[in-house]
Amino acid sequence: MWPKQEFSCFVLALLSSNTLACLQNSQRRATALDIRDQAYSRRAALASTKTAIHKVRVFNGQCFTAPQTVVFADGLITADTENIETVIDGTGQFLIPGLIDSHVHVPDIAGLASITSYGVTTILNMACGDYAACTALKNNNQTDLASVLSSGIGAVGYASGNGVLQPPPENLIYPDTDLPQLVAYAFGNGSDYYKLISKPASLSQEQQDTLVSAAHSMGQQTMTHASDLISLQQAVASKSDGLQHIPDDGLLPISTIAAIKKNKQFVTPTMTIFKYGYSHPAVFAFLGRTNSTNATYAHVEENVRRLHKAGVPLLAGTDAVGAVAPGIDLPFGKTLHEELQLLNGVGLTPAEALRAATVVSATWHRLLDRGEIKIGKRADLVLLNSNPLRNISNTLDIAKVWVGGVEVQDVAKLT
Repeated sequence: MWPKQEFSCFVLALLSSNTLACLQNSQRRATALDIRDQAYSRRAALASTKTAIHKVRVFNGQCFTAPQTVVFADGLITADTENIETVIDGTGQFLIPGLIDSHVHVPDIAGLASITSYGVTTILNMACGDYAACTALKNNNQTDLASVLSSGIGAVGYASGNGVLQPPPENLIYPDTDLPQLVAYAFGNGSDYYKLISKPASLSQEQQDTLVSAAHSMGQQTMTHASDLISLQQAVASKSDGLQHIPDDGLLPISTIAAIKKNKQFVTPTMTIFKYGYSHPAVFAFLGRTNSTNATYAHVEENVRRLHKAGVPLLAGTDAVGAVAPGIDLPFGKTLHEELQLLNGVGLTPAEALRAATVVSATWHRLLDRGEIKIGKRADLVLLNSNPLRNISNTLDIAKVWVGGVEVQDVAKLT
């Protein structure tokens, strides 16, 4: 079992207190030393070579082009066709940008290698309990692993009752906490965006507003966890950039959807984690919900459907945490492909689902050097054997993966 930095907020919220204690005792957080040791013990990455993929159909954000040649060197896609070192025949194959998981919890090098093997070349970690460990993971010097961005320690109210996810007392937010200083501390320790936890009894509306404003004043983005209607409405009112998860306890009002659009906010619904929570037997055994609850997976589906119909930007993210206990496994990488299938199932076309994990995620997270196959962009690429626009599950039919022009040696294969 891999060491874990932090568990999924959603899954743990569903588990009983006894189960939480059991899971917590079975885990150990990865330290900066653990991560450096894992990186040191890996086999060396392949050398980057100037590569040409001939006769391959390229996803341009809308459809696949006629067969063409794509060349990359020194980590970037280039128009220079001289001095090619590696030639690949892409006849009958399909090239898409490297995938982006916009909400995940990868704790270590092993998890990063796993997610990369599925063609995920950029991850946005949505929790950090140890700044040194998070920095070590981001700066791992492994050229064939996905790029890592990370939040800092999440903003949690002192009375939220967050169980084992509750930070130590000194990291909680109290009525007299200096909120701008807290935000500055997070970014001073290498955070790429600021994470808030909006839930009952956590942060007041005023506190959320202040935290978001402080981050925005520094030119930074905020991401807010909100998986119930009231909490989401607070997150919308705060004008947090990214709304993480989706309410399952009711349907989004038209007014809330209109406000999301007006505020230019985006939503990462993480349908996969909800699907898992509602369907996996090992989780159901520990669910803290009763038949009287208003929460249903049907609400998740309908809310994503409504947001899509309204034109709200939807990003692909999973909330995957890997294996957390016997019978409870939310695997890295594979879950992102499942997320694309679920998005397709509620009305996104296969092309829109692909965009949600590539150019849309890159654009809204300000990662303008990736997400598209264009001259000058990063050579984060996935070569597929089958056309994902015919069946979105074909994103799993992976032939090759490159991270910044470096070929990944261990690639997940269809079984």
